Amino acid sequence: MATSLPITSSRQPRRYRLVDQHGQPHPELDQDFESLEEAWDFATQWWNTIGGLGARSRANSPIGLGVEVSTENGHWRTLRHPQG
Repeated sequence: MATSLPITSSRQPRRYRLVDQHGQPHPELDQDFESLEEAWDFATQWWNTIGGLGARSRANSPIGLGVEVSTENGHWRTLRHPQG
């Protein structure tokens, strides 16, 4: 008789974080987000306001940030690689 693994409903919710061009947690934006969209919206807003350049001059330039998602075993997996 085959033994089945118990099914648990204690799955940790996924967390998302922004990483720099080296794949490390971003030094200024190091926080967890509840969704990929929330993380990327935050990154885009930050990108459009940093430095002396406004949104118009940065709108078409690559964002040097990536996004990772947490895994069930506590590691991080890259969802979006940094550009630029």
